[in-house]
This record gives sequence, structure tokens and C-alpha cells, in this order.
Amino acid sequence: MSFLQGQDEQNPGLGSIGFVCGSSRRVAGLARLLRWSVGDVAVSDSIAGIGDWSQHDMVVVHYDALAPAEQTELMENQRALARPPTLLLLSEREAERDLAKLFGARVLTNMLVINETGFDVADLLVTVQKMRRGEIFGLEKYFAWGVEPRSIQITSSIEKASVLDAISDYVAGLSVPSRLSGSIRAVADEFLANAIYNAPVDQCGLPRFASRSRTVPVFLDQDESIEVRFCCDGRRFGVSTTDPFGSLVPARMLDSLAKAYRRGDDQISEDMGGAGLGFYQILVCLSHFVVNIEPGVRTEMIGLVDVRGDYRTFASAGKSFNVFTRGQR
Repeated sequence: MSFLQGQDEQNPGLGSIGFVCGSSRRVAGLARLLRWSVGDVAVSDSIAGIGDWSQHDMVVVHYDALAPAEQTELMENQRALARPPTLLLLSEREAERDLAKLFGARVLTNMLVINETGFDVADLLVTVQKMRRGEIFGLEKYFAWGVEPRSIQITSSIEKASVLDAISDYVAGLSVPSRLSGSIRAVADEFLANAIYNAPVDQCGLPRFASRSRTVPVFLDQDESIEVRFCCDGRRFGVSTTDPFGSLVPARMLDSLAKAYRRGDDQISEDMGGAGLGFYQILVCLSHFVVNIEPGVRTEMIGLVDVRGDYRTFASAGKSFNVFTRGQR
């Protein structure tokens, strides 16, 4: 099963979309938006109503509108096809209880939440356009035009502390609640640790530093530098890291998230230098977690945090999630 969320020059891009929206007024208007953005959208209030699953390049589903049997059918349709359509779930809260199952089936690579404050239409358009054009990289895509992220380049783990301090100083100037500031720093720390320790591979594609304790210094070559970017537009804060390896395997990340959401006894993994629940910790500390991968070339992790309210509002909101892999479907 592939995890394509983008196209390259040899792929003409996103075509037909199937949209299962039920009768919810909160998402029904999105069909018009998708038709304006893409053109060919088949709308139905049921899974069966959008026709042959394989004829669509993308299927958007309001998960909360599905009966339990349809939720199971959705997963079965995705797993049965050799080249399944890209699946995008929209959910108010219903999907949260099924995250272990959805991640475990390796079908959930895109989910946008509908919170009490409404649905972020801009995120939907960014998601669809990234799929259409294959231009998946860039923190600035999630911010208003004109917002210019700050950028820092590092080549060693010993530089991590100074980068985290720079991010913390920037966030302090935003008057963000202290617990939210702590979450942002924790995410940046995990992003950097993944980029420095887990991402580097040798010429055979084998991990170079993943088994090392994160307290052991690691040094990269100058052409292996990690780029850190961060910015804020008053509505949301964003941070990203980009490594030049592209070694992250989406299936492994989904399996890690599934294990965390099962909340079993096998939560801590020692095979990645103590990374353990890293991806889960990242997701719960963010409003929106985005991963962009060009296999063998680069991986970009983006963390977005809504900074408009207090910490309680942030913590109670749902979490959006995207994995985009360039050049596959």
C-alpha cells in the first residue's frame, strides 16, 4: 500500500473526488468549495453513493456521519485496492475513539478536525492543492501571504539547545500561555531529535545514529544540515524541521501512532534511542501535525499550534494530521 499525497511532473495531479458528507450542514457547503477548487466532485450521503471507489483520486469523508458498518466499509475499501484513492477524513470528534484502529489499518494519512470554532477552510484548500500540484513542502503554505518564517541551519546535536532557546524567546514575545509554550518547545525538541538522530542513513539506507542515546553528541556533514523554520501570524504558530535524508517510512509512523492510541503495555520502544512515544507526543502537543516526505531526498515535519485562546481551549480541541509523500500514489 502506498501513501501518496502528491504528484510529480509525470503525474497530471488530482482529478475526481468522492465526497461523503451525510446531512451535516457544517460540511455540506464544502462540496461547493471542492468543486470550485478541483472541478469533478461526486457528492453522496453514503459510502456506496459515490460509486466505484477506485475511480476517484481522492475520497473526502465526514467520518462522524457514517454508521459503524460504513466506518468499517471505509477501511475495507482502502485496504482492498492496490492503488487506493487518497483518503481525507473530516471529523468533529467521532474519529478520536477510532484512531488506534484507523492508524493500525494504515488508512489514516489525512484528517482535518472540525472544532467548536468551526472548520478551517484554508487547511482544506492547502491539503487539496498539495495533492493536486505535488508542491508539498513549505511551512509558509499554512500562513497568510507575506509571513516570512525565520530560518536556522544546524549540523550537530549540540546546537539543539540554542535553537530551542531561540524558539522559546520568539514564542515568549507572543504572550502565549506558559503551558502552551512548553508544548511548543517539546515539539521542536522532538522534531530536532528525529532529524538529527533518526533521519540520517548510510549509503545502504541503514540508520547511522538511531540506536544512540540522545544524550550522545551527533555531528553531520555540512551538506547534511538540518533547516529549522518558525513563524506566527497572530492566529497560529508554526515550526518545521527539514532533513536531507527522506528516510521516514509512513507505515512505521502510523504503526507507532496506532500502538500509542491502543494504550497497551507495549508503549515504550527502545529500538530508536529512546524515541518511544515520539510521534504520539508530537500529535497531542499540536493543533495540526504535517509530515512531507520525498523518499531518499528530504523529510519535513511541520507543527502548527492555535495560539488564540488559553491552554484549556487548545487541549480540548481536536488534532489534524497529514502525511504527504511526493511522487507516489
